[in-house]
Amino acid sequence: MNRLAILASTVEALERHLEAAAPLEEGAFCLIRQGVGTTGIRFLATDVLLPPPGAWEAQGSDRLRPTAQWVSAAVSQAIQAGAGLLFVHSHPDPKFPTGLSWADEQAHAALAPVLGQLLDGPFGTAVVHPHGWTATMCRRGKNEVIEKIAAVGRTLRCLSPRPAVARSPLDARQRDALGTAHDELRRLSVAVVGCGGIGSPLAEQITRMGVGRILLVDNDYLDTPSNVRRVFGSRVEDLNRPEPRSKVDVVGGHLLNLGLNTQIDVCHGDVRIEPVFRRLLDVDVVLSCTDTHGSRAVLNDLASSYLLPVIDVGVRVGSRPGGSLCGLTSEIRVLTPMTPCLWCRGTISGDTIRVENLPKGERERLQRDGYVSTTFGQPAPSVVALTVLASGMSACALATLISAEGDVAPAGYLFDGFFGDAYETQPRVPLDGCRCRRSLGLGDTADPPFLKA
Repeated sequence: MNRLAILASTVEALERHLEAAAPLEEGAFCLIRQGVGTTGIRFLATDVLLPPPGAWEAQGSDRLRPTAQWVSAAVSQAIQAGAGLLFVHSHPDPKFPTGLSWADEQAHAALAPVLGQLLDGPFGTAVVHPHGWTATMCRRGKNEVIEKIAAVGRTLRCLSPRPAVARSPLDARQRDALGTAHDELRRLSVAVVGCGGIGSPLAEQITRMGVGRILLVDNDYLDTPSNVRRVFGSRVEDLNRPEPRSKVDVVGGHLLNLGLNTQIDVCHGDVRIEPVFRRLLDVDVVLSCTDTHGSRAVLNDLASSYLLPVIDVGVRVGSRPGGSLCGLTSEIRVLTPMTPCLWCRGTISGDTIRVENLPKGERERLQRDGYVSTTFGQPAPSVVALTVLASGMSACALATLISAEGDVAPAGYLFDGFFGDAYETQPRVPLDGCRCRRSLGLGDTADPPFLKA
């Protein structure tokens, strides 16, 4: 499936511009880049190029044709930015069918081969209709249909015409609770990265909530007895097999057995490996339940470089000397183009990533010499009550992300299950000069994330 992700601020600027000209058709260009997934392309629209005076050769309620001079100027700006171009225009009459008209298709077919030779990226045409956006893209001389278009800001807003969602008695009480967000869940594709104590109950919760497709990603096996206490779908008998089962197979099989018509795909691999990372570009939202700084750094880049929302979750058990329990905290961090990234928040460390990526023998030598803590890389203390709390908070954050009112929710918050305290975390906005600001919407042209060879 090919997707078009557009910055929410870009969508707002375009919609204001187009609505001001109604009932006449109106248009603009956007710079566009891309991220190549495994089964589709994620096209990324950022900067708006509004038309200058005299930009239209013809303009009416059913026609719009830019001048050659303006097309040439837009192409020059795209070339300078190392980007492609998306021509966005309105069909303001709701009685018109959605989609490109015959004239739009002819104009796109005439322009695409010419501009394709000039641009460093794709050329596309998008139509904004009262009932939804549609688009087509020409990439390497081939037209690509765009199946899903979304505005990505603090929330994720679907712009495509929404197909009807079949009603089911299974959904009755949830539909009453979530309203239109329920139907958005049914159309959503979500990746859960990390299928341990947090990821496995989270995957089950969003399956029961009705998410349309779930991709499970983890490179670990169910080979440690303590996993059975926390990994949903696991059994003690799984530990007695001749060969250990991968966590994605254990959790994926469990979810399929629920029979709730959610498509379950599994990927046994490390997100720091590029082919695995590419699979994430084929979903709408990523839920990060991993516990290494390196994998978190890779997922962190998705939110900024690829306009792909990431909900990151972590837990921490507090204890006093002697082993007395004194804290059970869970923290949610919603990563979008509008919110602080993990570098902004100080959640991940470059030094830790460096140590994680050292060969095992060298890391052990540094631990013996006292340069690295002897507990580095050891499983953190955990308990199922805390990991289920964290997974529930993540599932709620997903519902908030697709809610029309979600833009007022905090992007980072912490809850302590021991004391019952909850508060918003800082910072509230991205830090100037951070990596996330420099790579915004650059897709595959951005500096690569911390991928392993």
